Amino acid sequence: MVSAFLIDAINDPTKVVQELYEEHILNIDQFPALVARHFSDVFLKSDDTLREVLPLDVNHPPESFTHRSLVRFHAMVQDTSSSPEMYLASLNENKCGGWGISQNMPASEWPSSFDYCDLKEVTALWAVTVPGQTAWRTEELAAQSHSGSSSSQSPPQPHKFPVPNAPHIGVQVKIYDNEAAQSLKATDVVTFIGILTSESLDSEAESSPMVPSLHVLCHKVQSTGDAPPTEELSTVREDLIKWIADEALGGDEVAAQWLVLELSAKAYTRATPLLPPSLTLSRFPSPTPSSPAIPTLHYVLSDLLPQYLTVPLSLELLNKENFSPESKDEDLHSGYLQVPQGTTLLLTENGVQEGKLVEKGIMNIRAVQEVMDAQTLEYSFPFSKFSFPTDIVTIVLCDGRKSAFFQTGFTVPLETKSLLKDILYKPRDQIKIPDTVKLAAYRSFMAATKRCFGTVQVAEETSRHIQEDFVRQRQEDPSITADDLIHLMKVARLLAASMLELEVTIDIWETSKKLDASRRKRLL
Repeated sequence: MVSAFLIDAINDPTKVVQELYEEHILNIDQFPALVARHFSDVFLKSDDTLREVLPLDVNHPPESFTHRSLVRFHAMVQDTSSSPEMYLASLNENKCGGWGISQNMPASEWPSSFDYCDLKEVTALWAVTVPGQTAWRTEELAAQSHSGSSSSQSPPQPHKFPVPNAPHIGVQVKIYDNEAAQSLKATDVVTFIGILTSESLDSEAESSPMVPSLHVLCHKVQSTGDAPPTEELSTVREDLIKWIADEALGGDEVAAQWLVLELSAKAYTRATPLLPPSLTLSRFPSPTPSSPAIPTLHYVLSDLLPQYLTVPLSLELLNKENFSPESKDEDLHSGYLQVPQGTTLLLTENGVQEGKLVEKGIMNIRAVQEVMDAQTLEYSFPFSKFSFPTDIVTIVLCDGRKSAFFQTGFTVPLETKSLLKDILYKPRDQIKIPDTVKLAAYRSFMAATKRCFGTVQVAEETSRHIQEDFVRQRQEDPSITADDLIHLMKVARLLAASMLELEVTIDIWETSKKLDASRRKRLL
């Protein structure tokens, strides 16, 4: 049963805010937090009530809504560096002045004099469509529609979206509960519920563009990797590996298994680093002139992962585009690597031709390598640079023996079956997509492996076995070092996670050694 509170909030959120204000006019300092609690109780208690609010997205752009409509915006915080704005919290006749209510209000309703205590701050930030959010995840989150259509207008501030020229929504977000706003940081994925208006980007400037503005009533920080728990996933792993191999990797199940291991990783701890390794699939043929330029693997990963992005590398792209965020004239310009935690990046080197890397291209390569090695991304400001933590799984495709630009944690040469070589580049409509139930199981399985990765332990018995095994190997081959042991431990943890096991057993350790030996044999 739909509550009266829900209906009122959807139909006329401004009226609800005003009624709350009249009830709590003596508690004006705490009023923004009270509004947030009220609307959180109405909308954020369950997914069902949340989805009663119409989504703001590329299929339902700002211009498809009437002025001051209630919307929800599932977005990535791109820029938190804007200065707070001031607003008059109380107007004539006990009217609330926040949440854009005072916008375009007649002069008669403004007080002739006011108490400076009624001047309050509102936090302003810029948020964008979640970059890399795959189509199925977007549809899953929307679950509600109206008569809107995709936008024909160019989004405002396009330099603030990580992917150049990609369709997206950019919105100025205003949060009145300043204490709650302080915890938001760049690349956070947040669901904002608020009142949609159009306002000047800079209220203090004489000439400033009008941009969509969302006056936030409540919000919830979300993880892009969330997935409901599922049962009976024991048979999914082998089926998934075979599907990836047959549809996207020329039948190479060994390469597909390494890919699943790589996709199981996440940044778990930084004190004693347990970070996602990076993976190169080498000897990956370039597309022929008659085949599509996008590898089939792009579509397969798009169907499996909630957060995924392909970056087709070329010298022109490396030398021209931004990979790291950079502040220019107090405005943070985005870059390819400013993506939410939990994103998978596929970097294809097949489009790289002979030529020269300029300084910007070199800096872009360094930025990617820093993400691979340390899971940090540098933000550049006029007089300083700051590194912020990331959690990005990086996969490189190259047709040589190794990547031309990057040193990755694992390199796996592709060995395709001759009859399946042509499937590496085929149109999406030629891919054999599993049925809905099986595809949902694949997605749940991949989400479950990431949750397992951070909790995998090494039993005491297994630890003793590994130490004895390492000593024996060094006696047989003095060239083996501690780095080799660390490498194999990473493989074992990933293998355990990909099997949804919470512990590295002796069997998993021995299987890891065989798997890595088969990989190294291909490198010869």
